[in-house]
Amino acid sequence: MCPAQLTLLSRGLGAAFALALATTAHAQVLMLDFGPTSPTGASTTNSPYHTAAGSSFTDGTWNVVGTADVTSGLLFSNNTAATGVSVNLGKSTTTTIALDSQPATSSALGSPTNTGVYSGTSVGTDGIFSGSNTSNNSIGLQIGGLAAGTYDIYVTARNTNTGSDATGNSQTVYLGSSSTSGNFDFGSYGSNASTLTYPTKSSATLYTASWVEGENYVKLSVTLSAGEFLNLAVDGTALGSGGDTRGFLNSVQIVSTGASPIPEPSTYAALAGAVVLGLVVLRRRRTP
Repeated sequence: MCPAQLTLLSRGLGAAFALALATTAHAQVLMLDFGPTSPTGASTTNSPYHTAAGSSFTDGTWNVVGTADVTSGLLFSNNTAATGVSVNLGKSTTTTIALDSQPATSSALGSPTNTGVYSGTSVGTDGIFSGSNTSNNSIGLQIGGLAAGTYDIYVTARNTNTGSDATGNSQTVYLGSSSTSGNFDFGSYGSNASTLTYPTKSSATLYTASWVEGENYVKLSVTLSAGEFLNLAVDGTALGSGGDTRGFLNSVQIVSTGASPIPEPSTYAALAGAVVLGLVVLRRRRTP
């Protein structure tokens, strides 16, 4: 082939590969909203990951999860089926989440924390929890069926329903993995944990203006091998006498940090078309 012919073929192949990258280089996101209130309208894109990703992420499909396990029917944020993915909920008064003991309460919450990012049907407002404010019940979940890879996990954990006293509360989120399904000890996940602190319950408007990492949501990362399970727990701690010791879980966003290396069928077709086009042009140029 002459230089001009090689250039023509490389342009066609380059365009096809560019299309392949554009088609596959997107994050796969699973979004879970805990509690009874389905996000609607602007609330579907009012979240920590939407804020962090900016205008490049506009998906709005949430899975609304109460206190029951979800074994099928989950959807990714782009409304495609999350085939094989499941959510197993649990609770505990120790550091071992018992997955055969589900959270007791799914509540709309939101009184009096219901302004700013917590307004309307915000995924950060409603949530699940168990027991009374002194019951020391932690909340946990185990997610199965995720593909091997590294994930960023965005979590909102807040009791938005209390504001009558001045005693503060903190929520610590723990993240880990296991090779088998079943109960897990989040006490061993201390090196992969992050704490949200709400100094006074009566400050209902504290950290409500916008989503800020470390103030009203946490971001943690985990790498899963093939067949492994993602484990997450939230443990509450009172900052004073009579404070809330329950763990609260409002929303979780699971974001795959790597693009799929396998192009979609349509991308293969475009790639093949570019190759054929290049060959046809070359043949014509070589025909006397």
